[in-house]
Amino acid sequence: MRFVLLSLLVINTLFLSHAVHAGADAQQVFGLSEYVYIEELGVRYKAKVDTGAESASINAINAKVEKGHGKKDDLVHFDLVLPDNTLKSVTLPLSKHIRIKRRASDYDENEKDYSRRPVLELTLCIGGQSHKVDVNLADRRQFSKPMLVGSDPLTAFRALVDPSKKYLQDKSLCAKKADPEEHDE
Repeated sequence: MRFVLLSLLVINTLFLSHAVHAGADAQQVFGLSEYVYIEELGVRYKAKVDTGAESASINAINAKVEKGHGKKDDLVHFDLVLPDNTLKSVTLPLSKHIRIKRRASDYDENEKDYSRRPVLELTLCIGGQSHKVDVNLADRRQFSKPMLVGSDPLTAFRALVDPSKKYLQDKSLCAKKADPEEHDE
């Protein structure tokens, strides 16, 4: 009888341990497009999910870096292009700069084959999960989506991507964090 009880206890412990571990390793499945709420900006965008891109970028124009006293004190002033195409002036701390390779059709032979973009550390919320990630500023007005989510943020979210689907994550799970007058596309 003791052996049976001990065996049941061991099996139960192993089962619960496996269940907890499996929950910690659970991955979200994102579609080719998802709603992304940016906490620091109070804005929700429709975003293209692109595993071929590394970083995330948001639709912003007129970015200017103001040098501070130390490297950590640099600020970026920019106009955020909201989902309704109005502009919102924003100033946030600069995280770093990155180089983005340009498409061959976007530059002449005598121009650089990359563009240098300012990067901000922002908190993205997708499907109720929030993670701080690097987001670069880019003029995305000519693209179908004002935001792009690449492989680095997808890794932070432990996301798998199903390119045959769109909007698999519930945007309302980030709504409690949203301002009542948030812009939503």
